[in-house]
Amino acid sequence: MICDSYIIEEGNLLGEVLSLSKPKPTILVQAPEGLKKLYKCLGDFLRGIRELELYFSLSPSYGACDIPVDEAFHIRPDLIIHLGHLEYKLSEVKIPWRVLYLPVYYNIEVPQKTLLEVAQTLKAKNWRTIAVINPVTEALIARRIRGYLLETGFRVLEPAPGEFILGCDYSPMLKIIDRVDGLLIVAGGIFHPLGAAFYTDKIVAYDPYRDVVWNPVEEASRVVRKRMFTLVQLRNQPLRRAVVIAGGRPGQFRASIIELTRRALSELGVEHYVVSASYLTVDRLISIDDAFKPDFIVVTSCPRLPIDDFIDFHKPVLTPGEVIMLARGVEKYVYPW
Repeated sequence: MICDSYIIEEGNLLGEVLSLSKPKPTILVQAPEGLKKLYKCLGDFLRGIRELELYFSLSPSYGACDIPVDEAFHIRPDLIIHLGHLEYKLSEVKIPWRVLYLPVYYNIEVPQKTLLEVAQTLKAKNWRTIAVINPVTEALIARRIRGYLLETGFRVLEPAPGEFILGCDYSPMLKIIDRVDGLLIVAGGIFHPLGAAFYTDKIVAYDPYRDVVWNPVEEASRVVRKRMFTLVQLRNQPLRRAVVIAGGRPGQFRASIIELTRRALSELGVEHYVVSASYLTVDRLISIDDAFKPDFIVVTSCPRLPIDDFIDFHKPVLTPGEVIMLARGVEKYVYPW
């Protein structure tokens, strides 16, 4: 199925929808912000399959870790369709609803001049063995770029079939990083390239939405320098109290990471309180600060929130990995935990 500039897989979708036993089943559809524009196209397709009661989630969605269970509690859907991601493998909590994770593939032709620019950029770094990595949405474009690089003489590796990077899970990249000269990440925006650049400086990014080849290393270095400066400041002051934030969504409630964080805080001799939140905002952090007067706050739900959203908050907001660095004197930056 083609919607706008995207391809949506039909096979699993048809099978799941037709297997629902009710004469008129209820389906809740969820998508991240950039894919909500596909709601009408997908809705028209679903209504063409069978009679349905359809709901579309308007709430923010930040990935497959962020299934809207609060909405599902009231809607009671027979199926939740999460658009744009595969199932989140790091989830520690089982979702009590049937969920179909439906990949969406951005489908454009990469301009020839851009392919040439990619190859020239990699050659200028004297990289001959390349790994091309990507989130699932950019899989088709990454495949085309791999083919071009192979034709131009590069040796190209890729993650195992079905493995794609996520904002907090770069394990597919880490499995092959020692076997290549450098990495090309194909992804829109700064989010995924920045996360990858926390692990290595041998990386180039291509954004197919802006048709731009760029280097995320400088931005990653700037962020890490700022994070390290915060940790140095904390090491040089007495620390008495912290607040640990647990995620309110199943994929973001990480009991093992909460326990890891609490152990690190105990090693520091820091009193701590645990609060929960489905979504974090500056106003909610201010409420936490007013209530507990912590020296710092630790977010266990999403490691990118302290880095991307709250880096300039007036109290330090840390990732679990940064707390471990603080407790154990680790000098190399740890991301995410």
